[in-house]
Amino acid sequence: MREVDIMIVGAGPSGMSTALHLAQQGPKWAERTVVVDKAIYPREKLCGGAVSLFGTRILENLGLDFEPNHVTVNEIRILFEDYTYIFPEKSILRITRRDEFDHWLVRCGEKRGIEVRQGEEVIEVVAESQGIKVTTDSDTYLAKVLVAADGANSFVKRQLKWSNDSRIAHLLEIMTPENPEERFEFREGVAVFDFTPMMKGLQGYYWDFPNLVNGKPTMNRGVFDSRIHRDLPRIHLKDEFEVQLSRRGRNLSEYHLKGHPIHWFDAKAEFSRPHTLLVGDAAGTDPLLGEGIPFALAYGGAAALEIVEGWERGDFSFSTYKARVLEYSLLEQLRHRASVARFLYRLPKRPWLLKYFLKFFPDIFNFLAKYKPRYIPAKSPRMIRGNLMDTQ
Repeated sequence: MREVDIMIVGAGPSGMSTALHLAQQGPKWAERTVVVDKAIYPREKLCGGAVSLFGTRILENLGLDFEPNHVTVNEIRILFEDYTYIFPEKSILRITRRDEFDHWLVRCGEKRGIEVRQGEEVIEVVAESQGIKVTTDSDTYLAKVLVAADGANSFVKRQLKWSNDSRIAHLLEIMTPENPEERFEFREGVAVFDFTPMMKGLQGYYWDFPNLVNGKPTMNRGVFDSRIHRDLPRIHLKDEFEVQLSRRGRNLSEYHLKGHPIHWFDAKAEFSRPHTLLVGDAAGTDPLLGEGIPFALAYGGAAALEIVEGWERGDFSFSTYKARVLEYSLLEQLRHRASVARFLYRLPKRPWLLKYFLKFFPDIFNFLAKYKPRYIPAKSPRMIRGNLMDTQ
């Protein structure tokens, strides 16, 4: 049995961010960290690929310049029936491909001395008095600290019999080749979020993100359903996706449909146990927009601080980790985003309240910008009566 100080299961953004934040504390922390993942990078990962200003700032604080291929977005358009809200902000999003982004993070970690064991699958996890025993298909470890960064359907959580919950959102997406000269999303650097399907029961939105696949202009098109209100009727996601694509001149049957789950955040959930921490989707991410990458990166910062302090105190109960998550920069937004999601996705059941919300949304945004400026990554929106998708 190989004894390791820190083992991270999952080499995605939350796992590698944890390792990179540890390495930032000094070379000895990189040497004490082992990351295992059953995949060999680059590997395909379904995701809208949006890295907001929040995410790029975390990368900059780690000393990383954004290198993966991407499309820079300088404007976000939010559509809802006869309203369009335009949010201008330079480089507000970088739309990238997860296979390239994740592979880049792995390479950055390896350059800083972190051992990343790719193609090694975890097959058993057992809690013991002195740590966590992790058995893979090629080795056995006793980890003093185990970080579960293995996604929404976390194998580590299931092995340790973590409480089972159903806080699962769903996404469907396709990739459509595009002529960038014919699409305003490419010409003007625009990402579109269309919340109009909320009126049919979707607890989320449809999106169009300009992207590059193997250097070729491609639109990432998808639909997100948070399912934060399980008491409301469930919309048939594929059918609604077909409707939205048809409005945009696309036929779903002509493209390869992909889907994946997201495990959303609940402040009442369990985030740690002795010797074990959860990060990323395993802990829970944004139920409002399904924004994953920036929060995954932020979890890495919170987990690294908790691990370092645990070693300094000789205390591996990690009893302070939940409070740290709830107060940590960016992660503190998750609790508030969950509240907004619960409010927003029930509005179609209250038409009078929805009417006032749409009318005064720019004023609400400006108020939040003054009250919580660190929550707002964009300038005040401009409201236009009319759906710009119908005219462009």
